[in-house]
Amino acid sequence: MSAPVSTRENLKQRLQQVTGDDLLRVHRVLEQQFRNPNAFVQELCEHVARYQGKRIRPMILLLSARMAGADAAGMSVGVKLGAVVEMIHTATLVHDDVIDDADLRRHVSTVHRRWNTETSVLLGDYLFSRAFHLAATTGDAEACRLIGRATDRTCEGELNQIAARIEQSTSERDYFRVISGKTGQLFSVSCRLGGRVAGASEKGMSHLRQFGMRLGLAFQIADDVLDLTENSQTTGKDAANDLNNHRLTLPLLRSLALGDDFERRKIRESLLSSDPADHQRLRTSSVVQRGVESARQTAEELVRRACRNLHFFPPSDSRDLLESIAMFSVVRSH
Repeated sequence: MSAPVSTRENLKQRLQQVTGDDLLRVHRVLEQQFRNPNAFVQELCEHVARYQGKRIRPMILLLSARMAGADAAGMSVGVKLGAVVEMIHTATLVHDDVIDDADLRRHVSTVHRRWNTETSVLLGDYLFSRAFHLAATTGDAEACRLIGRATDRTCEGELNQIAARIEQSTSERDYFRVISGKTGQLFSVSCRLGGRVAGASEKGMSHLRQFGMRLGLAFQIADDVLDLTENSQTTGKDAANDLNNHRLTLPLLRSLALGDDFERRKIRESLLSSDPADHQRLRTSSVVQRGVESARQTAEELVRRACRNLHFFPPSDSRDLLESIAMFSVVRSH
C-alpha cells in the first residue's frame, strides 16, 4: 500500500493498476447497453458515448466497494451498478444541454445542436429507462430504490436551479440545495452502492454517503470556477455558460458579497447582458477573481472533510485513491 499520489499522471497510473480491469468491464456493459438494432438510435448512442470522460462516478463506486472489502461477486454487481450510474449521468448531460442551449460537450456537438431538442429529450429518457432496467437485473431492490431516489433528487436539483434563477436568489443556501441535488446525489449514491455490494455496515455506508456528497459538492464548485476561468478549448464545453444562462454560482455569489456597491451593480448588469464582451470583462474583473478564490477555498475545505470520512475504513490502496481523486477534483482544467 502506498500514500495518496502527488501528481495527476501518477494518479492515472495508479487508477489503471487498481481499477483498470473493473472499468473495462463497465465499458463493455455500456457498449452492450448502447447497442440497438435501430440505426438512428444506434447512431445517437454512439454519439453520446463520446460524452463519457473521466467516468468518475463508476470509478468511485468501484473503489468504495474495494475499500469496504467486496468479494468477486460483489464487484461483479458493482460493475453493473457502475454502468447504471454512468448512464444516468449521461442522460442528465443530454437534458442539461437542452436546458442550457449548449453547443459543445466533450469537444463534440451536443445532441440537440446536431439533431434537435425533441431528439435530445427522448434520448435522455431512453437512457434513463435503460439504466433502470439494467439496475433491475441485479435483483437488488434496495439498490434500485437508492438509485431511483438519487435520480429524483437530481431532477429536483435542476428544478430548484430554475426556481433560483427566476427568483434571482442570492442565497448560498439555495445554491447548495441546487448542487447537492444536481451533482451531489449521484456522487453520494455511487459511493453508497459501492459499500452496499461490499456488505458494509450502516455506519460505513453513512460515511461513504457523506464522502460522496462532499466530493460532489466540491466537484460542482470546481466546475463553476472553470466556467469563469477557462475556455471551451480547455473544458470541451461552452465557456461562460453560467453567465449566458444568468446563473448565480458560488464564485459569483461570493463576488457579490465581497464587492462594493459599484462592483455589485456591474456584476448584476453583466449577468443580465447577452453581450459576450460584457461577460469577458466580468470574468477578468478583480472582484470576480476574489470570488473565484473564495469559492476554491470552500471546495478545498469540502474535500478535507470528505477525506476525513474515509478514515472510518482501514488504510488501503483504494482509500488512498479515493482521497487522491478528491484532492485532484478541485485542481483541474476540465
